Amino acid sequence: MGRTASDPEQEPEPPTDAALPLLWAEAAGSLLRTVGTPAFPTALRSALGLSCAFSSLVVTRYQSVGPPGSLYHDLNDVLAAITVQFYAAGPYILDPIYIAAVRDRCPPGAYRLSDVAPAGFLRSEYYRTFFRKLRISDEMCLLIPDGPDAWISVSLARALRDPRFSPTDRNRLNAAAPLISAAVIRHWGSDHDETEADSAVEDRLHLFAAEHLSPREAEVVELILQGHSTPSIAAYLGLAEGTVKVHRHHAYAKLGIASQAELFSLATKYLMAPQS
Repeated sequence: MGRTASDPEQEPEPPTDAALPLLWAEAAGSLLRTVGTPAFPTALRSALGLSCAFSSLVVTRYQSVGPPGSLYHDLNDVLAAITVQFYAAGPYILDPIYIAAVRDRCPPGAYRLSDVAPAGFLRSEYYRTFFRKLRISDEMCLLIPDGPDAWISVSLARALRDPRFSPTDRNRLNAAAPLISAAVIRHWGSDHDETEADSAVEDRLHLFAAEHLSPREAEVVELILQGHSTPSIAAYLGLAEGTVKVHRHHAYAKLGIASQAELFSLATKYLMAPQS
């Protein structure tokens, strides 16, 4: 999920390939020794650092019903309020990582933000108004299945001044995934049954302004909120780009707004409003 970088000057560089076998053996022993103890997150952070450099670590459980749950983060209180609390209040439903895990059910493994974000996501209002507040340059997550309807996301972030994660970073994390995943499941995994929430936030997104919009207009609005561009929406729905623009224009007029920024603000207020 959305994550925030700590001081990049504290970021260790990944070790050389020649040193990796011994270091991974030590990391595996440390993970096994600390599972179920307060020391596990530190051991996990050290092990992940053998794959690539990163600034902050956030571990989240996603479920098919209900908001995500924070399992661990190394953020200060101010950044945690944005990255964890505000995120879980509604914006998570638009997160490409969440969508990849819960909606699209992507295979387990490592994914950079660019691997799963729709075309135009970096220009979307959601990216500008939420992700930018996290002051990160990039995010990469290891998605780990936790039973049939839940995932644990181990999310790494880099600070604004740092380069984006590369395919090599992703491949290194994927190579370590069997060890990391097994340790994470042993420490944070849950085999309890989920209970139905009174109302899932995802369902509320589908219902957003439904009484004011036609089904097609509501569909276009939802895709806009997810960060899709006009060409991407047209391809996804099998429509001409001009038709998508007409639906968007009509939807904005009915909602009394004139921009994507106003749409995002309106949708966020709706998602975060107390349910009756």
